[in-house]
Amino acid sequence: MTQLQGSSSSAGGRLDGSLQKATAVVGDFVLGAGWGTTPIVALTAGSTDQRGELTITCDATAAQATATVVHTYKDGAYAAAPFSFVISTNDNAIDTGHVLLTTTTTTAATWTYQILPVDTKVYIIRYCYIA
Repeated sequence: MTQLQGSSSSAGGRLDGSLQKATAVVGDFVLGAGWGTTPIVALTAGSTDQRGELTITCDATAAQATATVVHTYKDGAYAAAPFSFVISTNDNAIDTGHVLLTTTTTTAATWTYQILPVDTKVYIIRYCYIA
């Protein structure tokens, strides 16, 4: 049976994030020094304040083992810190799955990558917040 897709206020179906309409922009994400001196950052089309995909191409010049990303929520503060889900993949040339959500507040989330980023490798981080 097909699952119903409904708005967050519907009595049945899946939540679809329809209440969170702000389109995320690269400026909502601040990379720490661990990604190198000139990493390339991009967002997948359709990414929003609530869920999306961030792509980082590492420049390992001065890279550090604890590369961070701080995502400041575009729509403003949540009433309480949201439940968060963050996963990472990459271009299959290196180890995966080492991103941790290290801090979640009502206004921002901090992610920390737990291995040394590799020069020119592409890291993909998918995120979702549920209030």
